[in-house]
Amino acid sequence: MDYKAGEQALNAAIMEYPWMDFYLVSLDETRALVRGTLDISYGYQLQIELIGVSYIDCPASWKTDTGKEVFSKPLPETLPNEVRQRLFDNNAGDVFRFAVDGFHGTWFAHIVAMEMRFKSSLGQAYLPW
Repeated sequence: MDYKAGEQALNAAIMEYPWMDFYLVSLDETRALVRGTLDISYGYQLQIELIGVSYIDCPASWKTDTGKEVFSKPLPETLPNEVRQRLFDNNAGDVFRFAVDGFHGTWFAHIVAMEMRFKSSLGQAYLPW
């Protein structure tokens, strides 16, 4: 299974599933690993790697509606000034944003990193944790 990149390709991979729960499964000095699954007890279908991480504002796990855009890469100038200052205070890279289905509606998790790549299983097969 090869890695892929790109906002549209990742959204297309996510939208293949009827729903998805996401888990931040590892974070070290410069790398974050997020996995998406239909059922955590069986494994996962999607793995997203963010490399060169300099800022993270993200829950450890979240649910999302796969019927609409989940992942985006907004341009910094399109973000409110307060958000832009927080994300880029001594940080560099691109903003990677995930839509999170919260109790009071949709909000966004943000990760600032230099690179994003992902891989997904074929169909709805599970990859082992």
